[in-house]
Amino acid sequence: MHDLTPLSGLFGGALIGLAAAALMVLTGRLAGVSGIFGGLLTSRPADRGWRLAFVAGLIAAPLVAWLSGAPLPRPAMASNLALVAAAGLLVGFGSRMGNGCTSGHGVCGFARLSARSIAATAIFMCTAVITVAVVRHGFAWDATLAFVMAGAVAVSAAGFALARRRGAPALAARYHWPTRSDIDTPLAAGAVLFGIGWGLVGICPGPALVNLAGLSVPIVVFVAAMALGMLGYELSRMRGASGTAASSVITSRADG
Repeated sequence: MHDLTPLSGLFGGALIGLAAAALMVLTGRLAGVSGIFGGLLTSRPADRGWRLAFVAGLIAAPLVAWLSGAPLPRPAMASNLALVAAAGLLVGFGSRMGNGCTSGHGVCGFARLSARSIAATAIFMCTAVITVAVVRHGFAWDATLAFVMAGAVAVSAAGFALARRRGAPALAARYHWPTRSDIDTPLAAGAVLFGIGWGLVGICPGPALVNLAGLSVPIVVFVAAMALGMLGYELSRMRGASGTAASSVITSRADG
């Protein structure tokens, strides 16, 4: 069991929720990191600007903190780079197959009370816990994560409620709310793959991109593998379909 720091967890989670709420209120977009990053790799050029800005902001934030005297992020990760790469592939492939990750399903999905996202979150959380128990031969859980989630969901839910009362986002023509409600096999299978990858090394898309600012070798390997996993899944979906049809599906299909 890690040291419990509920106040910092709540505060950090609230900032995540504020970011998710701001993105929706201003641009009408959901702050699902795997969907944003994966779409950056595969979407039409006209849809890449806001994605690039969001990802650049994730990476730039710790650099700004570093200029203020904070250390660059270098998380403790497995030294086995093959394991890190395998985890990155699973996280990337699984998050695209399951249409979301801890931010899109876990934060934004819970804030929207989406049964689809709640199911996906339950699946990848349970899978990650089981993976950690198997790999590390015991149960390990940082309970602070529960406070992070609580803070993020509470603030983003308030922001989403505000967005739904507005006719349109402040800086865009319309909102892009996910419309799917089914709980299908790809959602469950993707969540399982994502949970295994997350459990193997303890990192998911959002923190991975933030920690990329530290340029530690394991993080660079993880992000590169995650990108390959995302791209590999999207390319597998495009087989047998025309480029135009596949592209239109890719840019609109994600829950987050």
